[in-house]
Amino acid sequence: MRPIPQALQDELDSGATTLCWCWRIIRQDGVMLGFTEHDADLVFDGLTWKASVGLRPGVIENAVGYATDTSQASGALNAFGVSRDDIDAGKYDQAVVEIWRVDWRNPALRVGVWSGEIGAITRTEHAFEAEISGPARKLRRSFGRVFSKRCDAELGDARCTRDVSAAPFARQAVITRLAGAAQFAVAALAPPDADWFCGGTVLWQSGANAGLSARIAQYVNAGAEDVFTLAQMPARALAVGDSLLATAGCDKSLDTCSGKFANALNFRGCPFMPGNDSLIAGAVKGT
Repeated sequence: MRPIPQALQDELDSGATTLCWCWRIIRQDGVMLGFTEHDADLVFDGLTWKASVGLRPGVIENAVGYATDTSQASGALNAFGVSRDDIDAGKYDQAVVEIWRVDWRNPALRVGVWSGEIGAITRTEHAFEAEISGPARKLRRSFGRVFSKRCDAELGDARCTRDVSAAPFARQAVITRLAGAAQFAVAALAPPDADWFCGGTVLWQSGANAGLSARIAQYVNAGAEDVFTLAQMPARALAVGDSLLATAGCDKSLDTCSGKFANALNFRGCPFMPGNDSLIAGAVKGT
């Protein structure tokens, strides 16, 4: 049962209300944004809930059992609300969305109606649309360790322990040529192996993407230059002169952990765990 303030219940019972919808977005970085369908801004909970920002909530579909409740929100991209750059940078991924019913004459009279988490979010040139899923979505996630032959640590994290912040694992570079929206060239870095940076990361240190990182899908030496291809389109356009820090990649195998990083002691996989091939294998004479 959802508790409703008695004063608000009395107003609902009267049939004449001054209610409006409000919704709050709480991003993973702690930034909070408030919006309302009312024609004027509202202030409560230490937040200004902006009016007329072009944000429209969709229908909430409730489900029984362990099925996930879903909703949608769509709106216009503008300086007062959700911006194009923030969406492209992933700042709204897994953001919490709260939906409230509020008396705009007295915002202290309000009730929380629903809450969820932003899943897929897409945008066009001037608008966006976000899928919002209820709390039951978390029940479908995997928690804890998943045992596999490959390592489940991230290169350089506390479980891996390998320091990859300096050469030969990390190299400074500057874009000298653009070969596509997600492809660029730098002066040859001469790493120890031809696939040294495959699966690694690029941390942008200057330019429009400064502070953001990207996964390296492909790395090829072409004589006097090295060509990098990113796994995804960068949030903002790349430009010649942008500086970056390229970090070597790890394919999560024991051979790479031992041979490339000399870190087999901290390997977090189970390389000798039997797989499906062992289940269907037959006896062989002499083995």
